[in-house]
Amino acid sequence: MSGFDKLKANLMKNAEFAAIYNEKKPLRNFIDELIDLRVEKGMTQKDLSELTGISVPNISRIEAGKQNLSYQMMYKLVSALGGKIALTPKADNYIKLSEEAAQLLTELSEQADTTPEEFLSSLIVKAAKDHTVAGVKD
Repeated sequence: MSGFDKLKANLMKNAEFAAIYNEKKPLRNFIDELIDLRVEKGMTQKDLSELTGISVPNISRIEAGKQNLSYQMMYKLVSALGGKIALTPKADNYIKLSEEAAQLLTELSEQADTTPEEFLSSLIVKAAKDHTVAGVKD
């Protein structure tokens, strides 16, 4: 375990720190993914500023987590980068797929003439049934 991981583990024992950390984690994840998307596109903060009309200092503060973000601001930044925003109150049911896996899921669901969600759900149900049947045979 790294020094940072030890420090974080100790800090997480403090209920107040843990509450703030958990409250801010989705925003930090959004910011990390926003930066990743900008870098993947080979763009600088200045490039993003020119596309969005948001000043470079504001983009810098956003990426540092030092500026509050409205949904409109999030949408403007993500749209300029060709991305999409996924907001859900059921974050525990959310799984992030790699680009390759997402593309494959899209192709397979189109072949099955269903949505990606329905396709995955049917696979999970089938796997659970197969597992139950296999368990009974053992």
